[in-house]
Amino acid sequence: MAIELQAVIGAALILFLIIVIQGTLVPLNQGFGWGLGSRDEAKSKTALQGRAARTVANHIESMCIFVPLALVVVIADLSGTLTVWGAGLYLIGRVAFAPLYLLGVPYLRSAAWAVSVTGILLIGYVALIAAFAG
Repeated sequence: MAIELQAVIGAALILFLIIVIQGTLVPLNQGFGWGLGSRDEAKSKTALQGRAARTVANHIESMCIFVPLALVVVIADLSGTLTVWGAGLYLIGRVAFAPLYLLGVPYLRSAAWAVSVTGILLIGYVALIAAFAG
């Protein structure tokens, strides 16, 4: 299996884990009754719950960019050094970003995000060149 597709699977696993964490925080903070109920009455979230929601949203946003580019690279048989590095950087950045964001670590979190964006840029560059090369 292509490294780029392995990174897609890795990103999906990260998303699954942070969604589980986010869901686990509801009964721990608002109680099982409210968490398993209709949730018609809003309850305020803890700071950690807010970070968990933002971590999930940020990860989904990054996947919306990375996954199509990775698929283009694999389907068009464009895998190479840049795309392998891009996939690796993306995955490493996301693995680091999620816990750093959840824990509220300010500067390292941004550095991890930049690593993942660099990975997206590398894969995007190859996909873009291929798209316009005809």
